[in-house]
Amino acid sequence: MEFESERLERSQLESLSTAELVRHAIEETRLLARAEILHAKKELKEEVAAAKTAGIFLGASGVLGLVGLSALLVAAGLALPVAQWLGVLLVGIFLVLVAGGLALMGSKRLPTKPLAHTQERLKTDLVRTKETLQ
Repeated sequence: MEFESERLERSQLESLSTAELVRHAIEETRLLARAEILHAKKELKEEVAAAKTAGIFLGASGVLGLVGLSALLVAAGLALPVAQWLGVLLVGIFLVLVAGGLALMGSKRLPTKPLAHTQERLKTDLVRTKETLQ
């Protein structure tokens, strides 16, 4: 969605009455707020998608870690009487390594600073507003 604002030149602004200036300022503020909300929504959707992917990887990591631990415990139990333990042990080690890889991938995809772009734009808008009002 695009917002169109009437950009007034300095000479036009100087010719406006106080009521018209206030009305114009309120309209500009309203447009700025709408734009910031739209940007924040977009950024939030992107971060939720990234967190969802990270959650899937971390969930799969947890399940495979438990399965791997179970396999290692079965291997330890089978290790006593016969040599069948070696196959179960290798499967358990493989599952634990896969779980570690998934955990690493999931943790790297977690957002570190939420709404970073929106925060930066709001800071810039605040600085510009302060400069304009001085």
